[in-house]
Formats: sequence, structure tokens, C-alpha cells
Amino acid sequence: MTAWAGVRDAIDAKDPGRVMALVMKLDDAGRREVADALPGRLRELRASAEWGMLDRGLIEPLLLAGATIGGAAAAATWLCRRELEIWPHRLQRGVAADLAKATAARPAEWRADVGRRVADRIRVSDDWGRMVSLWQMSAALTLSAGADAPASDGFVVGWTNVADPSGLAADPFLDALVPRLFDADGVGRHLADDETRLRWDRDRRGTWADALAGLARSGRLDRAMLLDGCVGRFLRGGTARELRFFVRLHDGLAPSDDDAARHVRDHVRLLPAAPSTVADLAFRQVKRADDLGSLDGSLFEEAADALLFRPEKKLVRAALSWLDRTARRRGRVDATVRAVAAAFASDALDLRERAVKIAVKHAGRTGEAARDTVREAAAALPGDLRAAVAAAFGDVAAAEPAPVPSGPPPYVPRALPAPIASLAELAEELAAQRDAPFAWATTERFLAALVESAYTDPDATREALRPHVPHDVPRQHGLHSTTRATYYWAVLAAQMLVSPFTTAPPDEHWDTTHGTGVDGPPLRRFLLWRKRDVIARVGRVPLLLAAPTEGSGHIAPMTLVDRLERLESAGVEPGRADLAQALLRLPRDTDPDAAVRAKALASEAGRTVAAVLASGGLPDPIVECGLLDEPLRTEGGRLLKLPPNGLLRLTPAADVPDDLSELLGHRAKFRTTNDYGDTGSWPAILPSHREVAAAHALPHLLGPYAYDHGSTALALAEADGPAGGATGAVLALALAQQNARERVDAVEALLVLSARGHLPAAETGTAIGRLAQSDRIKPNRAVRSLTEAADAGAHADVWRVTAAALPHLLPEPGTRAPSGLPDLLALGTRTAETVRARGTVPGLADVAARGGSSRLVTEAARLHRTLTNG
Repeated sequence: MTAWAGVRDAIDAKDPGRVMALVMKLDDAGRREVADALPGRLRELRASAEWGMLDRGLIEPLLLAGATIGGAAAAATWLCRRELEIWPHRLQRGVAADLAKATAARPAEWRADVGRRVADRIRVSDDWGRMVSLWQMSAALTLSAGADAPASDGFVVGWTNVADPSGLAADPFLDALVPRLFDADGVGRHLADDETRLRWDRDRRGTWADALAGLARSGRLDRAMLLDGCVGRFLRGGTARELRFFVRLHDGLAPSDDDAARHVRDHVRLLPAAPSTVADLAFRQVKRADDLGSLDGSLFEEAADALLFRPEKKLVRAALSWLDRTARRRGRVDATVRAVAAAFASDALDLRERAVKIAVKHAGRTGEAARDTVREAAAALPGDLRAAVAAAFGDVAAAEPAPVPSGPPPYVPRALPAPIASLAELAEELAAQRDAPFAWATTERFLAALVESAYTDPDATREALRPHVPHDVPRQHGLHSTTRATYYWAVLAAQMLVSPFTTAPPDEHWDTTHGTGVDGPPLRRFLLWRKRDVIARVGRVPLLLAAPTEGSGHIAPMTLVDRLERLESAGVEPGRADLAQALLRLPRDTDPDAAVRAKALASEAGRTVAAVLASGGLPDPIVECGLLDEPLRTEGGRLLKLPPNGLLRLTPAADVPDDLSELLGHRAKFRTTNDYGDTGSWPAILPSHREVAAAHALPHLLGPYAYDHGSTALALAEADGPAGGATGAVLALALAQQNARERVDAVEALLVLSARGHLPAAETGTAIGRLAQSDRIKPNRAVRSLTEAADAGAHADVWRVTAAALPHLLPEPGTRAPSGLPDLLALGTRTAETVRARGTVPGLADVAARGGSSRLVTEAARLHRTLTNG
């Protein structure tokens, strides 16, 4: 029996122990024989496997057989193959050690080189399983070779995922990798949840921060090195999450007075732009250095200027208190007053008041140059504060009132990407879509080009796409009614052309999935129906009728008529789903010329489109959508209160085609659902019926794990049609999302709606108030988003949203105010001043009249005075 025959039989028998024993006995010739045959055998095993996925029992034998490969680069490539990934716990149980044994006969330089190359393939963005698997193989080979630890960032991050903090003292990589914790990209992100991991990882004993601090206290690690590393990492910058671990480690090292004095210049440099947690840490150390007399005049001024321009009000208040407390004691009254004057321009009225009080307090010891600075800065203050400054510093000339802002930036419609122009570009797009997140515009672009190319030149299209069509996508699963409707559109359509498969008749899909509950909300079932329709017609129709021509999802009426004429010339009827989607994408303002031209169409689809164009488009249904006070249902005689219960009712205003009846006519009670996602593409299905799309999406955006709020709100903003309570509720949810990216999209959505004159401001404000009442959102996040929108110019609409939200948020006497309410009141004062709003807000006068010095009462009183011109 040849060397390869024995190894192949052991692989096929799924016997990793036998493979290892055979490999260890091979000479150079035998290793070359096995290495040459391995890739071919892998291809054979994949080709014969269901869905193209290897049996798990074959993976370990194949992996160990890779010890025969001669070149280090080729061996590393083999070990890192995606289809040979092993679950990390199996590697921990001995596969990594078996790999070291199987390669023990190879030169140490070879093992070290392979280990280094495997480490270089670890990406900090890899999923946990792949990162840990590659790290364990790399570490086993490195240790067996007695080599230095690999230097790649991925290896360092992998170490933080694998090593147990309680055993770091004896870890063979400790001394080499600890200094790399502070400069390897990705360490902070992976250790951000180090404390949280203790709650779910039963094998974890302690945290990395505590372990490293403990090793520093025992002398095992150099404490100064760790502290310098933290400060250096802060100076490199990053998000609060990326720096969370280093803040925890820094505090665990308990910096001394000498440390604070030694790093004072670094800490001052952190104050202007570091995340709030780092800035707070740096401020504490700066104050400590100041108490020790280590903060000179120039550093003080730099620190004061940086702190007073921070966005965090808490930090600014603390800075003002520090300036006030140390002004006379440190003999720097002039510097303090000059710094405090910068806070006169703060958007927060309470900070302006605090800054004025401090300036006035120290006025008697202020030099003339500093007094001039204060008087100049006070020109833009409100009248009462300006008068207080004038009484202490001398006459202050009032600044010219700023002009009322013209509004948000003009809306520029988003353009569709250019059509695919060649088979090479089509193949490239398919390869890109395999691993990219779903985006409806790029998917529609690909499908339109695929359908046209598959009809005009099927053989060339098939060959161009064949190398990029995966074999491991479950075809029927991708078309099942419980599948996310966004999955596999491009891949399954290409598979239908390259290797055709059978699927259920697409024309039956809408009916057979009707009423499937939360696994099939109407818009998702409509998408699945259309997916089946498109896939079934690849190669059979010359074009897709519903491919959009505008970034919002609309189709130009004349383009639609032209497509129908081409289909009639080819003797082909469009699919029912394709026609239904095309009707939904007609703009609200139909083209009279297109309506006239459509009258000549002879096909059934043509006559349907002609009738819709002649009537001016599909009519708007009556949309009712809101939260209910009544329970969702009873059970066992008990009323179940599962807030927020909601009601969705769509009542058609006129007859609509049967295939659209459930989308434009629907009634359901709903509660928070676990059916999330996909909603970002829904407005493009109904681009002329914004409120309908919002009503369908709302039940799927209410839950604690829901996502797509921002993209859904932005897509709704770019759509057309009435905007009411459902649109306002979706926007309110998006404005208050925890994820900053979602809030950025929500702010953009508000600005687009405002610029177009479509913002349902009252409904959005009411939704913010009611959702906050039911603890579905945190109003302080919504305040941050609304502030950004006001900064961008939407002052008038932000005031209208705020005024509508406040009556639902103002607390009754003796009840707790929602988080962020004082900030919302302050934003209301700012925007009301800007647009010179006057009037009343229900409940505001009562809160303002309660008395006391709480910030809630103070801000309510300011807003009330502004609105009543008092």
C-alpha cells in the first residue's frame, strides 16, 4: 500500500488518530506523495457532500494530514482553509496538541514559520470561533518550535480570547504579549466586555484588568510599563468602547501622586477630544496634579479651555466648580475669568448661568484685560444674564440678534447606481453580494442585469457566473416562508441559471403563505413571493418589469410602458409578483403621456397598468396605527397587559388589484414581536405610500432587540405619500436608538422630511412622549438626536417635535421625571428662542411654578418665560 493510500483510507474512516500515526512515520518522499494528493481528495469529498459541506468527522483527519505539506506557506494555507475549521473546544481537547505531534519531525524553523503564517491570517474582525481555532494552532506550533510569539495583531487579540486571566502568571506568552496589548488594533474591542464575560463564561476566573493589576502589585509585571501603556493607548484615540478596558486597567493600577505629576502633560492633551470616560479620568488626574502644584499656568489654560468646550454637561459643570474653587487659592483669577467667559456661548442655559455667577464672584480681583474679555463675551447673553455681567464688569453692548435660520439643508434625492454594463461586471457583483449585507438597490440592479443577460445570451452569462456561484446555499431554505426575505436573492437567481432547480410555482406563493402569523408578515411574504417569481423567470423573460429607475424605488411611468411593449413584442407576460411590485412603484404624479401610450397595450398586464395610470395611481388607504390601553388578550380568565399593545388598520379607499389587497388593506393587533429585521427595504416596496410602509414596519421595530430603525426611517423620508402617526412612531424609535449609527440615519431622515415639508412633527413628538411613558425608549437619546437636527438647521421642526413631546413627559407632582427631560426643556428653550416661538405648552406653567432649585423646575421656568415673552 502506498503512503497516500493508507492516509486516504484513514481520512475516509474519519480516524484522526490513525492519520496522525501514519503521518509521523512518513519519510520525505511519503510526505510529498500525500501532500500532492490531498487537494484533489478534498475536492472529491466536497463534490460528493450534501450542500457541498464536509462531514464534520472528516475535518480533523484532513487537517492533520496537512502536516505532510512541504512549504510553510502552503501548509499554513491548508490549515486556514474555511472548510477545515474546527470548533475551538475540540482544539482545546487535543487537536492542537495532535497537530504539534504530527509535525514534530519537521524542523523547528518550519514549525515556527507555519505558526507565524497562521497567526498572520488571524483577522481582528474574525468571528470568535475562527479566531480561537487559528490562534490555538498557531500557538501550538510556536510553542513546539520554541519560537518567539508571533507579532501580528490578530495573535495578540486571539490570546486575550483564549488565555484565562487567573492563569496569566504562568502563561508562556505573558512577557512577550503584554506590551503589545497597548498597540495591537482590536484589543480594546475584544476586552470591552471582559467584566460581562464573567456572567456567562463559567470557566473564566477573574478579569484581565484585575489580573494584570494584580501581577503589577506582586512585581511579576512592571507597573510603570502598564500605566505608560494605558496613557499611550488613550493618546492614540478610539471610541469609548475601545478604551473601556484600558480605563479599567488604569484605575486598577491606582496611579500615585508621582504618576499624576509625571503624566500631567499627557492628561491635559486628552481633555479636548477623548471619549467622556477617558476625559473624566484625565480630568481627575489633572486636578490631582494641580493640588500637588505640578500644573503650570500654560497647562492650566489649555486644560480649562478644553474642558469648557466638552459636549458633556456633567464634565463642564465639574470644570466650572474646579475653576471657581482654585481661582484665588492658586492666584489665577484672571486666567479663570477668561476661561469661564468661554462658557457664555454654551447652548445650555444652566451652564451659562453658572459661568456668569463665577465671573461675577471674582470680578473684584480681575484685571482690566480680563474684564474686557468678559464684557465682549457677554454681548450675546440673554438680557438678564447680560445685566448681571454689566453690573459687575461695566457696560456691555448687546450683540445684534442672529437671523432666524433658513431651515435644514436642501434635499438631494439619492441616485441609483448605474446599470451593470458587462458580464464581467455582473460576475464581479455576484462575488461581492455573496458576503455583503443585503441592500435592495444593489440587489435590484444585479437581478435586472442578470434577467436581461440570461435571456439574450444565456450560455455566456452562465459561464461568466459559474466560478462565483456557491454550492453550499440551501436552495429550498432560501425560499421558505420562515426565511428572512432578504437572504439569497442574487445567489439563488444565479444558481437557477447555472444549475437549474425546481421550486414551488411562484404564482401560488402569496396565497399559500397567507396568514402564517409572525413568520410571515405581509410585506415579508410579498418579498418572498417576488423572490420566487424572479428566480423562476431567469432565462425566460427579457426584463424585469419592476426594476426601479429612482433611488426611492419609483419607476418612471413611461419606462414602465416601454417595458410592457417589449414584453408584448417578445410574446411574454410578466410574473404576477413582478407586475404587482411595478404597480406599487408608480409615482404619485403619473405622466399623462404615459397614460395615453398605455392605452395601446394589448396584454392583460398592459391593460392593468393602463387602468392604474388612467386613474392617477393606486389610491391611499386609510391608515390607523397606535398604542392601545386595553390588554392584547385574556388567558385563563385573566387580562394580560403586555405593553405596548398596538392596533394596525389599513382600509382601502377604493378597489385595488387582488394581489395588493393585503398590503393596502390589513388589520391586526400587535405586541412587541421577536420578528425583527428586513424593514429597511420595505419603503422601497411602497415608495408612493410612506405611511402604509411605516405601519407595516412598526410592529417589527418595537422590541428590545429590533434593528434597522435608522435605515427604515431614512427610506421612509425618501419615499412619497402621507406621513402620519406610523411614520412619526418609526422616526421616534429611530431617534432614540442606543446604536449611534441608527441615530445618525434617524437625524438624516428628520432633516430630509423637514426639507421636503413632509415631517409629521406633532406625531413624532407625541410618539416620543408616549413611547417614553411606556419605557420603550430613553428620551435622553432622542434629545441628542434632536439637538443634532437643530444644529443642522431644522430649528422650527425640532421645536414643533419638542412641543408635542413635552405634555406627555412633564411629571405630575411627586413623580419622577424621565431621564433627559431637563435637556429636552433646554433644547425647547433654545429652539423657541431661535424661531421666536410664543404660546403655551400644556402642563409647563405648573411645573415652572413648583419652586425649588431642581434643574427640571429651572429649565421649565426658562422655557415658560421664553414662550410668554416674560
